[in-house]
Amino acid sequence: MEFPRTADDVDSLMGSLNSLVGEITDARNKVAALTATASELDGRVTVAVNARGIVIDTILDEDVFTQVTPHRLSSAITSAAQKAAAEVNATAAEVWQPINDRRNDLPRASDALEGLPNIDGLLGTPPEPPLTPPRHRGLPADDESSYEELEITTKPTEEPYFENLEDRDDPPRTSFRDSAW
Repeated sequence: MEFPRTADDVDSLMGSLNSLVGEITDARNKVAALTATASELDGRVTVAVNARGIVIDTILDEDVFTQVTPHRLSSAITSAAQKAAAEVNATAAEVWQPINDRRNDLPRASDALEGLPNIDGLLGTPPEPPLTPPRHRGLPADDESSYEELEITTKPTEEPYFENLEDRDDPPRTSFRDSAW
């Protein structure tokens, strides 16, 4: 659709926009209600996530604790959560696809006003967030031997020195005076 030139074009554009707003509202509600579930270790680990990819349920078979190392179990939980999040994101993209297609068919202000930049072109594609914790990036996910203990070192600090302090034998006064505490 070209940028509107007449009052009839504006009416048509406004009708399209109103319809699109209704579709967006419906899509937002559908996407907000999405959940996805994924399993690992032959179904002994199951993780469910909500529409934002936040874990909402984790189910572990009782025997998994005796048959799997803690490292493998934590990797399985992470993998199941990531698979479920990818599934919910793919479903959300399917819900939004027709709306994005309609939005792309609408005229852009940059088409009508020369020199006005296209906002989508300026923003580019957002970077993908990492799927590994910071200390494990670049290491193979299933190779326990490649994980090393991190040594945390701290510099010794000097003890603070305070002048003109009085030694007090009486307890500090507080506003809390409930005998049940």
